[in-house]
Amino acid sequence: MRVRRVPFLDEYAEGGESAVLVGDRVFVLSEIATTILAAVGDESVSVDAVAAVLGEAFEAPPDGTDILAATTSAMHELAARGLLEITDSDLQQGTAK
Repeated sequence: MRVRRVPFLDEYAEGGESAVLVGDRVFVLSEIATTILAAVGDESVSVDAVAAVLGEAFEAPPDGTDILAATTSAMHELAARGLLEITDSDLQQGTAK
């Protein structure tokens, strides 16, 4: 699975969290979502690369969820909100590479 950020009209970050303006919508993002978007950047990246960044920045999910599965789920959520763009068909089919 590969994704990239959509263009932001404006972005403000403080204390690890951020707010972004996309079109006419403002999104206030958690530290994890902010880290994901920073790891993705403007280039197409794999979920594995983003999961590695999250694994270094945060502790493993407390419920024992696999970091790759948690990252994939978060990327699906950000894509559904229009903050990430899917750059391959695997995410659309609900599978991860």
